[in-house]
Amino acid sequence: MVQSTLTTLVALLAIFAAPLACASDSASVVRGGRLYDNWSLEAKGRAPNHPNPAFKSKQTPIAPADSWRCVTCHGWDYQGAEGIKGISAREKTDPLVIAALLKDANHGYGELLSELDRLDLGNFVASGQTDMRKLQALALRSKPGQATSDKVYATVCANCHGLDGALLRQVPPLGDSARQRPQEVLHVALNGHPGGNMPALRTLGEETVAKMLVYLQTLPSINLAASIANGGRLYDDWQVHTGGQRQALPHPAYPPTAYYANAASETWRCKECHGWDYKGHQGQYARGKHATGIKGVRALVGVEPDKIIATLNSRSHLYGAVLKHRDLQDLANFVSYGQIDMDALIDGRTGLSRGDAARGAAHYRTMCAGCHGLEGAFVAKRHVGRVTREDPWHSLHNMLNGHPDDTMPALREIDPKVISDILAHMQTLQERR
Repeated sequence: MVQSTLTTLVALLAIFAAPLACASDSASVVRGGRLYDNWSLEAKGRAPNHPNPAFKSKQTPIAPADSWRCVTCHGWDYQGAEGIKGISAREKTDPLVIAALLKDANHGYGELLSELDRLDLGNFVASGQTDMRKLQALALRSKPGQATSDKVYATVCANCHGLDGALLRQVPPLGDSARQRPQEVLHVALNGHPGGNMPALRTLGEETVAKMLVYLQTLPSINLAASIANGGRLYDDWQVHTGGQRQALPHPAYPPTAYYANAASETWRCKECHGWDYKGHQGQYARGKHATGIKGVRALVGVEPDKIIATLNSRSHLYGAVLKHRDLQDLANFVSYGQIDMDALIDGRTGLSRGDAARGAAHYRTMCAGCHGLEGAFVAKRHVGRVTREDPWHSLHNMLNGHPDDTMPALREIDPKVISDILAHMQTLQERR
């Protein structure tokens, strides 16, 4: 009787243990996928401040922390990147063997990852890799709206990402990502976001994930005009615009000779180094008492925004630590596409607008006076006429992009002659005594 009971218990335990082991393996694989993406976010660890010695590529400028991400070296398709071979040959390898490799001198993760982290990574490498070419081919054979991809997205994903895929500022709009970086999107859909609570869709099957990619590719793109204007407000004062914490210490790259008391947070503003005319020490801003001697950003007009983002993330700027991805994207879009030649609208010698004040009066009274008053008396307790005469470059920048954290409309899509005319009229307004 006792033996029979023990046999029954062992059988029951076997029945229940198998699903638990399977669930545990699946959870380990998807967590390994998140570690592969960005282990420092997933494991809440800190990547070294120096570049990974094994990362030799000079093709792509990246932040030192990113050189420690598995995906940087081995790619989203697991076939390798930047001249470094991939991990596809390690499929079906014993996860313990892979975990041990992560501790060797070539990888150097022994002190950075726990044993559990390394085992999860080993499980992903051994059994979690996906044939991205096959998955993309499957996606190409699917059609938008096929099956229930839109409904799955609307119920599983939209609560965080929004129905248009653009709600989260920590990541690019999903439509753009799915079109520009499909393999990355497939990896994240299968495994989830590092350090987040995004559901991993791996157990729903690759076909479901492939069809989800097709649906995501139908979502709208970022509105470039809105992104540029938002970037202009971030250029002005990102700390105010994002509601972020004011920096208590001066920016490390800010010249000590140009620093002035009680303004540590000011040194983190883009305009503080690069000027309202975007020419840095060569422009009008250098003639002020707080000249920095730093060059402007005019040379970056037309440069690929991703390259500008890499600079913003670098040790010379350090903005990756304080701004979200969409903020960096907007700021890069402004620098690349949003700068204007201030000299075309403002006389650099006199500071006066080149526009027609008489023509600008009607535009000002209908478009601007609702907030600023017919006489220009209402703008941060300073008179509009005085502000536009004392610093027309600052005023023009705000007219084009709006004020940080404010509802002021951005006028950059309006005819530049109209903008110049409005500025000319504002410069004629006088304070009443």
